Amino acid sequence: MQHLSRILASLFLLWVSIGLQACTPAVLRRTSIEGLSYKGTDIYYQNELCARMTALEIAYDHGKIVRECTFVIVDQKFDAYALGIIKLMREKKPEWEVEVELKSPEIQ
Repeated sequence: MQHLSRILASLFLLWVSIGLQACTPAVLRRTSIEGLSYKGTDIYYQNELCARMTALEIAYDHGKIVRECTFVIVDQKFDAYALGIIKLMREKKPEWEVEVELKSPEIQ
C-alpha cells in the first residue's frame, strides 16, 4: 500500500509540474511592457516604431487551428524589448503564437 501511495504522489507531482510549465513562464512575468504599445501591425516603444508585423499565418497545431505572427525588430537598439513584445502580444492577442526576429547579427 505504501508503494502505491508513492506512485500516486509521484504522478501528482509530475502532473503539477507539467501544469505549471503550461502557465506563463517566469521570465515573462518579470518582463516589463512599460512604454510598449500595439497599433495595427506595429509595436511602438515610447511612440517610436520598434517592431513591425511581417507575417500572420494560420496553422493546424496539435489538433487545433492557431494564428502565428512574426514581428521583426526595426533597429538593433530595440532587440532588448523582444520579450516585452511577446508579453504585450500575449495580453492583446492571447490566442496568437508570437515570434520576434532580432536585428542583431549576434546571438545573445
